[in-house]
Formats: sequence, structure tokens, C-alpha cells
Amino acid sequence: MYKILCAADETEASRKAIKFAATMAKAMNAELCYLYVSLITEEVLNQPTTDVSILEVVKEREHSVLADAEKVALAEGVKATCAVARGRKPSKVVEQYAEAEGYDHIIAGATGRKGIPRFVLGSTAVKIVNAAHCPVTVVR
Repeated sequence: MYKILCAADETEASRKAIKFAATMAKAMNAELCYLYVSLITEEVLNQPTTDVSILEVVKEREHSVLADAEKVALAEGVKATCAVARGRKPSKVVEQYAEAEGYDHIIAGATGRKGIPRFVLGSTAVKIVNAAHCPVTVVR
């Protein structure tokens, strides 16, 4: 079965990608997974000095984004799975997760920044396109 991975976060661009991924998964009768990349790494989680209340807020945000994505998929008649991966470079985390789990296609949202803001901040979607082992659809 064809497997689609969609990067999910709090942005409007991601919400568009989430919807697009559900529509594509339905049309292709594909397996769909929404992946939230948290910048809070396992190393930070395991530090005894880490503030537990901050971790609770982060985990609630992760859950909220993925729960909303799952609702979008269900509205399209698609049963999606959800996952959280941790790392400081979201593009690398998405690309590595997709390859390790055997995904055939990655979908990511892009904000459409241009010029210096894009140059300075980079584009997660562009980095995924450049590194991915499989086709990538960028949704704007």
C-alpha cells in the first residue's frame, strides 16, 4: 500500500498540507501518517532539571495539532495515524523518519517567505525536498 507522511505543526501552511494529504490519501487509497516534529529532544526530556510544566504545555500542543489533523482525515473518510518525532532540525527529522518507516511520499506546508527572510530562516519544506528519498509535495 502507498504510504504518505505529512509534516504537521501549528501554522496555516501546515493546516493546508494536512487537508491536502487527507484528500490525496483518500484518492489514492493510501496509508496516511501525520508527523509532528518537536524541538524538545529526548535529551531535554530526560534532564532532571527540566520544568515539568513546560513539558506538559509542549506535549499538549503536540497532541492538539495531531488530534486536529486526525479530525481532518476522518472528515475525508481517511483513518490516519499520528506520530511525534524529536529533533533540532525538523527537515532532517521528517526526511529520516520517512525513509526509516518506508514512506512513499512526503507532504509539507510552506509559508511562501521570499528574499532575505527565507534566506535567513531557511525553508523546512525546501530542505525536505532536497534531502528526501521519495517525492515531496509542497503545499502553499
